[in-house]
Amino acid sequence: MLDSHLSDRLDAVWGNPHSWVANGLQWTHLEEVRTLINRRVSGDASIGPLAWFAQHLAAAGALPLRRVLVLGCGAGRVERDLHENGWAREIVAFDLSPKVLAVARESAAGIASIEYVQANMDNLPLGEPPFLSGSFDAVLGVASVHHCSQLRQLFSVVAQLLTPGGWFFLDEYVGPDRFQFSPNNMEQICALADLLPERLLTTRSGGIKRGFRAPTVDEVIAVDPSEAVCSSQILPLLGEYFEIMMQRPYGGSVLHLLLADVAQNFQSPEAGPWLQALIATEEDLDRLGRLEHHFSCVIARPRPEATDSPHSLR
Repeated sequence: MLDSHLSDRLDAVWGNPHSWVANGLQWTHLEEVRTLINRRVSGDASIGPLAWFAQHLAAAGALPLRRVLVLGCGAGRVERDLHENGWAREIVAFDLSPKVLAVARESAAGIASIEYVQANMDNLPLGEPPFLSGSFDAVLGVASVHHCSQLRQLFSVVAQLLTPGGWFFLDEYVGPDRFQFSPNNMEQICALADLLPERLLTTRSGGIKRGFRAPTVDEVIAVDPSEAVCSSQILPLLGEYFEIMMQRPYGGSVLHLLLADVAQNFQSPEAGPWLQALIATEEDLDRLGRLEHHFSCVIARPRPEATDSPHSLR
């Protein structure tokens, strides 16, 4: 069942990709940050998370995948990457926002192997086309599953949608629910921000990022009621339904927060040393065991008992 109220809210927040960067760019818009993430996930600066998953599939003799499902596809970059690299023959992708689905369809115009449908991740209609049991070789969740409020139901359905021996890939925010970041995390951010020149902390709207604090739950819900609704439970619950084959945490508790809406200021050569210093600091915190990992990539396969019924593991 589709939630029309939530759909309208998501249309307002995510329906226009241009609005996503209206106030400024984010950490993953920076090549240096993507390189860092690549190294943390794949061990190779030139191999991103999705390509790392594809490498793992290739080593297992599983490429090309016959049929793939993309959860919460947004503007459709993931399925186009799958198509362009020849990693999947057929791709089904869904989102709850009709507006962003229209963007994805337009971007994939002429690609017959990609099918788009509107669906709610909180309540996928298992058994109704295209969500038929055992019909997908892989299911992918990239920056989407942290918007799901019914993780047990989703993971149970995903396990049943997969063919025997199928694959579940996640590249997700797995940090604190509703962005309720820890005091220690905020202290780290504030200490680093105090060292940066004001020009690097100025958003496109002219605001200056100082005095960092975690948003209130109400502030998060006011923007997007699905945002990080139970993100901290993704990894613990995933292990109940899936065998974790590989897991690669990649930090983000410093760079994701500090660079939000101001990443564009770090694209100039003059800002390069500042960015490298921030990256080095996050890496140092990781080595010291003081970095909270808010993001992680996971390759998993369903436990046999998870494919029986939606309630089998409750």
